Amino acid sequence: MLAFLAQADPGFEADPAIRETASAFSATSPFVAPATMAAYAQLPPETKNALTAGLAGLAARMKGRRLEYVRRTTAEAYERALRSMRHAFTLDSVIRGMTSGDHQSVLYNRDAEIADTVEAILRRHDQIVLAAHNAHIQRGPAVLPGMNPVTPMGMHLADRLGEDYLVIGATSGTGHMLNSDAAAFMAGTLFAPMPAPEPGSLDALMHASHGGPYAIDLRRLSPADADAVRSATVQRAGLGAFYAPVNALDAYDIVVHLPHVTGADPDETALARSPQEVREAFSRYKPQ
Repeated sequence: MLAFLAQADPGFEADPAIRETASAFSATSPFVAPATMAAYAQLPPETKNALTAGLAGLAARMKGRRLEYVRRTTAEAYERALRSMRHAFTLDSVIRGMTSGDHQSVLYNRDAEIADTVEAILRRHDQIVLAAHNAHIQRGPAVLPGMNPVTPMGMHLADRLGEDYLVIGATSGTGHMLNSDAAAFMAGTLFAPMPAPEPGSLDALMHASHGGPYAIDLRRLSPADADAVRSATVQRAGLGAFYAPVNALDAYDIVVHLPHVTGADPDETALARSPQEVREAFSRYKPQ
């Protein structure tokens, strides 16, 4: 973004404190996220406020000078830089929310930004395949432990795209899931055993219906099958033992069930190019 401004607005110098402050708590991977949060929490309030104000000032400058910037660069370069600017502004709000305990605002702001990014991509392409957690893609409020329902990305995209938004949810039976124990995860135990799904859940219904991997089109169910799906009012959320409320017939178009899941084998080529803390964590990783 700053590189773009150097080209589009050569007489302008952004406040160097913006980069300096942001660099102080930049994260290169999830494995340094705790240290990142701690670094941000220790910043004086006036420093945090100055960063937010500085980002807002840059966003306003970019919006107001769009025609000049496009003339000096290209429309594509401008849109890419503006998207980066909005990402930075949203990330600032997210880390503020995370460190202050306002997790609902984190989810609201993050998912709206994801939806905006998808919409921006669709202005250049006819379609996009987006992989995300069920709670992000579903056409209905998302519920996480200890929180009131929030609006996920899926609700934004369903509102904007209508029937062009196809939602494929996923359920699972047994195996291993991402470890929700933060200390164990950071120590390299990336996955934890996943028990059989709880009775009454969408996962349990799907698990009992077929012995292997399969998919079901919820839009073409018989009345009896629709009633069975409707009776499954919760779904495994992948956060330890948490099950979230779900109305699958409204949330998804298709559901794919995997009866047994395991951790993927690391890509050695990608791992070799990863940050040091990622390589260290995977050096301790023992597939189960």
